[in-house]
Amino acid sequence: DCANGACYKAAPKLLRDLGAKVQSIGVKPNGFNINENSGSTCPMDLVSEVLRTEADFGLAFDGDGDRIIMVDECGEIVDGDELLLIIALSRKLSGRLVGGVVGTQMSNLGLEEALRTSEIPFIRAPVGDRYVLAELLRNQWELGGESSGHILCLDLTSTGDGVVSALQVILAISSSGKSLHILKEAMINYPQH
Repeated sequence: DCANGACYKAAPKLLRDLGAKVQSIGVKPNGFNINENSGSTCPMDLVSEVLRTEADFGLAFDGDGDRIIMVDECGEIVDGDELLLIIALSRKLSGRLVGGVVGTQMSNLGLEEALRTSEIPFIRAPVGDRYVLAELLRNQWELGGESSGHILCLDLTSTGDGVVSALQVILAISSSGKSLHILKEAMINYPQH
């Protein structure tokens, strides 16, 4: 689901070029319908589409393409905290994790506990990607993000990029041989207010 925004051409094409079978929604921008009942802020159409097509997973970008939320094969939404953990664990397993992970004051406690269990350092920054970036740079780490799906992979790009983040999760799925649903179970998502 490209939210009728910035990713409407590039994301489906890139995924097809990489060999994925892609069903696209939210790919008819008209200049006014960006994020309208679609994308990472409203993924219910994507949930329906994943279940209808029996897809392995779904990707929901936001209108300007810097955020990603996913939907697993069971139709469950996988938020930015869960995606951040999946990327961190995959990088640790492959020896590519530099330092730890930066989250925010809004990061779910389940993320912090799962990282602690995996012996991955975790720092909370104030809410906002600029604060996450500042902590990453201060600590010389590469991975951080927010529960909204704004994820920073500084080894690959200097800012949040939903497509880059999605590819990191897809790499984790592919290299582990596990489904998105199984990978997200590494974290207990606690209720929060």
